[in-house]
Amino acid sequence: MTRAALYLRQSLDRDNRQEGIDRQRARCRSLAESRGWDVVGEYVDNDVSASKPRRAGTAWHRLIEDSKAGRVDVVVAVDQDRILRGIRDLVTLMDVGAKITTVDGEIDLATADGEFRATLAAGLARFEVQRKSERQKRANAHRRERLLPAGGRRAFGYTKLKAGASSDWPKRVAADGREWPDYGHEPFEPEASAVRRGYAMLLAGATLRSIARAWNAEGLTTTAGKPFEAYSVRNVLANPRNAALVAPPRSSMGGGQSAQQNLKLADLPAGSWEPLVTPETWAAARDLLADPVRRSNPGALPKSLLSGIARCGVCGGAMKAGVIRDIRSYRCSESPHLSRKRDDADHFVTHIVLERLSRPDAAEIMRRDDAPNVAELRAQMLAKQQGEANVLALVAGGHTTLAKAEAMLRDLRAEMTALEVQMSDAGRVDVLGDVVARAEGAGDDHDARWAAVAEAWQALDVDRQRAIVRALLSIEMRSPGKGSRAPRDAAGRLAHTEATLALTWH
Repeated sequence: MTRAALYLRQSLDRDNRQEGIDRQRARCRSLAESRGWDVVGEYVDNDVSASKPRRAGTAWHRLIEDSKAGRVDVVVAVDQDRILRGIRDLVTLMDVGAKITTVDGEIDLATADGEFRATLAAGLARFEVQRKSERQKRANAHRRERLLPAGGRRAFGYTKLKAGASSDWPKRVAADGREWPDYGHEPFEPEASAVRRGYAMLLAGATLRSIARAWNAEGLTTTAGKPFEAYSVRNVLANPRNAALVAPPRSSMGGGQSAQQNLKLADLPAGSWEPLVTPETWAAARDLLADPVRRSNPGALPKSLLSGIARCGVCGGAMKAGVIRDIRSYRCSESPHLSRKRDDADHFVTHIVLERLSRPDAAEIMRRDDAPNVAELRAQMLAKQQGEANVLALVAGGHTTLAKAEAMLRDLRAEMTALEVQMSDAGRVDVLGDVVARAEGAGDDHDARWAAVAEAWQALDVDRQRAIVRALLSIEMRSPGKGSRAPRDAAGRLAHTEATLALTWH
């Protein structure tokens, strides 16, 4: 009996309901049954575009591999567009010798006439894809010129942009009393609040993975309906759209994760929609995400408080968490010459951190006498951007030479770069803020302040706790001496641990 495989695909499934897939399945099964074929498998690519490469992990890739292995005699699809969107796909099918039948007619790749017809149809499909892409690029360029957000799939945190949107549409009044064009693309709850919390968590020391876990725990998904991972959180937080900044087209930025991280505030005009965060917050997050220390694939997250933070008192190497003879320990990553009991060290450092943050002068740790004036910085940046536009207009009008203009533009760019550094710094938050605020809310009683700080500390995940430790002090672990043993009683162990840890407050 002929073995049939059903290939079912739709490019966009906004609600993840697969209704289009279900309709395709019914039509393809009906055709297979009418021919007396045995359906040996379904290959479903839901929310997958055929105009982009369908690599390993897609049903298309599995179908090709199974066809090569001889597990499939004929592939059934609703129509040719479901399975072919270009010459590349056609060549792939011809190479594996696949026979294709569609509900709307057969494609016989075994004959010259069938191959010609399929090639012509695939070329027309490719033409339609290219023409659609060109229309979309022109539409997005027009939106950017009018300071509108880019179209396409709804952005996480925002409602969908309405068709025909224009910045001169009637206004709506936001919760803070400001007016914005009523063209859609409004903050969408609970996603908008999650985005704001995501920036706050990132700037307070959280990892992208912990933010992804928090968003997934709240039942949030990407706008493609998928769970969040570190890379998808990065894509959300690196997007200048969240600060109502108009980004250039991706083709001008280059590819890769670093594209949005290389954008400068001086190159991003303010859009006409409501921001979720300030430009300073976005710039601070951009700088953190661009830090080479934050690798895109960092491996396992540290699960211990001091791993990689504490240094070896013998050689200066990083102390890493491990297990030595069934005892949880920190040991030097460079040599086995030093190890300390992990639980004792964690307990002692936690104790002194809580003690410091529960003191009445804890708020002084966060006080900044040199805090930048954000409004003034924004006004200066706008003035510099206007100055750059004026210089370019003088060159275009023939009122100055290119050599003179280059010197003026160079000076303006240097001044804007300096302003950007200050604006990014203004967007940073203090990692101690939440914990110290809980202490301040507990009043002047030391025990009450300690309890409030301890409760706030326990509510933090380990990466937030590590950020606080890193912000407060440097730690050097030292040897207690040859043959030394820790006392058994709690007070003695605490004193013994204190003697082997050298702390430097920042």
